[in-house]
Parts: sequence; C-alpha cells; structure tokens
Amino acid sequence: MDKQSRMELRKKAGYRDLPEPVVKVQGPEYSMSFACFNCKTSNMRHFNVPPCDYPKTMKCPICKSTTVNLGRHFKPPKKSDVAQWKKVKFLAEHGFVFQKIRTDSSSYDSVPYPDTLSEAKEFVVKYKKWAWEPTL
Repeated sequence: MDKQSRMELRKKAGYRDLPEPVVKVQGPEYSMSFACFNCKTSNMRHFNVPPCDYPKTMKCPICKSTTVNLGRHFKPPKKSDVAQWKKVKFLAEHGFVFQKIRTDSSSYDSVPYPDTLSEAKEFVVKYKKWAWEPTL
C-alpha cells in the first residue's frame, strides 16, 4: 500500500486532521514617500485606496507645512544636504516625482535620476514629456 492511499484511509477514519490553510493578512499595496521641503523630512504613508487615488499633497506631521507625494521610489537625502534637497525640490516643481522613466517601451531599463542640480536642469528639458502635473 502506497503512502497516498494510507493517508486517504487515515483521513476517512478520522485519524488524520488536516490543518486549516493560513490566511495571510494583506497590507497596503504601496507605501508612498511624502517629502517636506520646509523641514527637509520624508515620511512614508499608505492609504486604503488604490495607488492612483493617493493624495498628491498633505500636511507635514512635524512642521504643518505642505508635503509632496514623491512616490515609492524616492530615497530622501540627509537633512543636512541642502544641495540635494534643492535638486529634489526643483524636480518636484517641474513634475518629476521619482517615477520610473522608461524611454523604450520594450525594455525594463529606466532612466537614472540626476545627481546634481545642474544635471537636473538638463534632465527636466530632456525628459519633459514624462513629467507629471507639478504639485508645488
């Protein structure tokens, strides 16, 4: 008698209890980064709505100024790095909220975001058709 038939016999006789499947609790689909340019902080927030319905701005929990939704790919610079915060603000003012920019639809390669403010100025001109509506 093979193992499968023995297991079936035990199950029919009531000697084999099968555990109930574990239901995983689903969390939010995405957490988005909201950056405040006034106090130079970033906070992750999630909402119980589809990502396309997430708010574009909200109130900063620290300084009560306006924070901007910069997407899930945003990595905030250090608070003391003023040059990087200027670059991030410049990009956000021009509609680049750290979404992936793919110039070739048949590829998963995305364009890297600029490292400096001068590169950001060139970036905004070069990729302006991928910019979103500015939120600032």
